[in-house]
Amino acid sequence: MNLIIFARINLHFVQPRIKDMIKKIAILMVIGMLISCSKSLVYSPSINLANQPIREKEIDIQCGVELLPESRPEELQGNKTTFGISGQLSYGFSDKFNLTIKGWGDAEGRERLIRSGYSLNGQFIKTLSERNRVIILPRIGMALNGNDIAGYGLGASIIYQNSINQKLSWYGGAGLLWGFRYLEKDINSKNEEKLPMGIGIIGNLGLAWQISNNIRLNCEVNPGYQINTFDENSQMFLSPTIGIGYTLNKVN
Repeated sequence: MNLIIFARINLHFVQPRIKDMIKKIAILMVIGMLISCSKSLVYSPSINLANQPIREKEIDIQCGVELLPESRPEELQGNKTTFGISGQLSYGFSDKFNLTIKGWGDAEGRERLIRSGYSLNGQFIKTLSERNRVIILPRIGMALNGNDIAGYGLGASIIYQNSINQKLSWYGGAGLLWGFRYLEKDINSKNEEKLPMGIGIIGNLGLAWQISNNIRLNCEVNPGYQINTFDENSQMFLSPTIGIGYTLNKVN
């Protein structure tokens, strides 16, 4: 009997401690989730066109450095862009269509986890003349915070390219982007329920200089204007890039 009474008294004191421990663990889990969530994601608007469109069965490799736009610069002391690296691999399925896999990453390390992203870009080429062409460029991508997918994006651009001579061409155009975290409403800083998403207008203006038969230099100045409909703010930015490209199996 005494043992039963002691057990009940002991349980009476232990239960609050267990509840308190569970609360503390829950708080720590929430804090951990908040810490692991990125305040802002980065994306890459560069296109890095070859001097001449890659042809059927040709492979083009490009890598470079650029200022990657921030999706929520207000969360990073107003920094609109972050220094990053990028690389892409393109394959010509025909003379009029090629597909590009692209990747990028934050090189500054402004957040605890590495922020990066990947995209799949198509190029539908309409030849106007020997030196002029129009390129339709659809894109689909995702942004990562560490190993977690933290955002998705869709977009499309129309690009005009003119070959000044066999070694130098310029290109320019514009397009629209749509980015979102998920298609469910969330609570923003104003305690309003909204979809965590944004839209943007991206401009592309660049040069492609053929240094040798296979190697080229790309330089771009990519202005943009993005609207964060979730946080109700907008920013203009400039995303310059410079890189080196190499074309395999180039037809002379």
